Amino acid sequence: MNVGMRPGTRTILLVIAVILLAGTALAQETPSVAGKWRTEAQGPQGTVVQIVQLQQDETGRWIGTTKSSADPDAVLDLETVNVDGSRVTFRRTEEGPGGAAIKIDFDLRLRPAKDELGGKVTVKFPGGEREMPVTFTRVVERANTGTVSFLSDRPVVGAWSAVPDKKNKEREIHLDVLPNADDYKGTITDTGIDATVAMRDLDVKDNNVMSFNFRFEGAPFMSSFWGRYDEVKDELRGTMSVGGRSQPLKFIRTSQGPDDIDSEFETEKKPLPIKHPGRFGITARLSYWNPLYVLKEKNRNINDITSAKLGFDGGARFYLVDFLAVQARYSRGGLGFDTNETNLELFDHVTGAQGEGMSTSLSTDSEITMDGFEISFMGFLGQNILPESKFNPYLIGLMGRTDWELTVAGRGTDVIEILEEPVKGTDWTFGGGLGTEYAVSESFGLELEWMWAYTVCADETKWSDTTFQWTNQHVYRFTLGGVFWF
Repeated sequence: MNVGMRPGTRTILLVIAVILLAGTALAQETPSVAGKWRTEAQGPQGTVVQIVQLQQDETGRWIGTTKSSADPDAVLDLETVNVDGSRVTFRRTEEGPGGAAIKIDFDLRLRPAKDELGGKVTVKFPGGEREMPVTFTRVVERANTGTVSFLSDRPVVGAWSAVPDKKNKEREIHLDVLPNADDYKGTITDTGIDATVAMRDLDVKDNNVMSFNFRFEGAPFMSSFWGRYDEVKDELRGTMSVGGRSQPLKFIRTSQGPDDIDSEFETEKKPLPIKHPGRFGITARLSYWNPLYVLKEKNRNINDITSAKLGFDGGARFYLVDFLAVQARYSRGGLGFDTNETNLELFDHVTGAQGEGMSTSLSTDSEITMDGFEISFMGFLGQNILPESKFNPYLIGLMGRTDWELTVAGRGTDVIEILEEPVKGTDWTFGGGLGTEYAVSESFGLELEWMWAYTVCADETKWSDTTFQWTNQHVYRFTLGGVFWF
């Protein structure tokens, strides 16, 4: 006996399945205008936040409410709400000076790519009107964003969230349940399709058993939910039936409740941009050491007739947070000497007025080598002053130990002596300056820095006349190089 379906029955079922799938796809591809929307505007008293809630009632008619941070306790009904495809229009009426009616008309269009309602608002008042652009962004509440707060005698009141698919934890089902006199009202939101609709036939029994029906825009069928409140775990457990398929869901309380509107009117605080993708950085840079002269008693000593030379440094840094780093680096540099013969003759070890006790005369080939290990702290300012720029300015302060020596003819040659005491040593270096990073890519940037550095290298126990012959060293370092982040 053939107990299979008749061919006509199979065709009908196939057509129904195609219609259901097409309706579901349409609901997923076209975001609904239903839900909560938010905009900010600057007024005489500062930033004013407006919240608009759009939804369909049980008959499918579009309705809405609005509230403002200027008067948080006042919830006004929107007038003549109309949704025609992606176009949304509605009116709000306020009482102006002398009791005159001020009509505020919104003409918006849904921008699915940005999930925005953008358009214009026209304010009509006695004697004229004014038109301004306006943009609303969708308010999508996420799970675990606040504390637990609800009516103890009506525990199902509040904001709830469940994750219907463990493989897609970004998608959430939100329930917002509000008291409505002695009854209840609420909305259900599916973040996977950015859709919010009113609960239909909402019924709560014994303050802990809740059931309701709902139908998202474009869906060809009615869906339903039945659940029970668990007082011990403060959870709402139940079953959601969508298109004949049932799925158990566990809702957790996620916020202070949709009836607590204070947080809705907080001015939007955008998170600071991340300037450093990793916690570590490695630098390699060329530097230009330029001497800074500090003349005492209008006399030039050895440190005051030096000339600029190139050097380099390399280091590693650790970003304690995105705007603060500690750095360790090795610096290798130094200074040459002036080609002015008059200045050099002052330090001739035989005839120079300031060359007494020197083992060798200074020449243009002489050099002060300065190599050291430094620790520095860097404070970055880009997050606050240039959040959208690739530049990230910083302030830097350092301290370190520097090995230095005065040589006859460059690095690696003999050290000049004064009164048979070699002019060399290991001393502290301190410095401070400013610079900037420039992000070329996510992991590589350029770095430009200016720094004043001071090395405490005078020693009166070794060289008695530190005013006329040898004293502390000041330099400006101009540095350019690269930084790798990881």
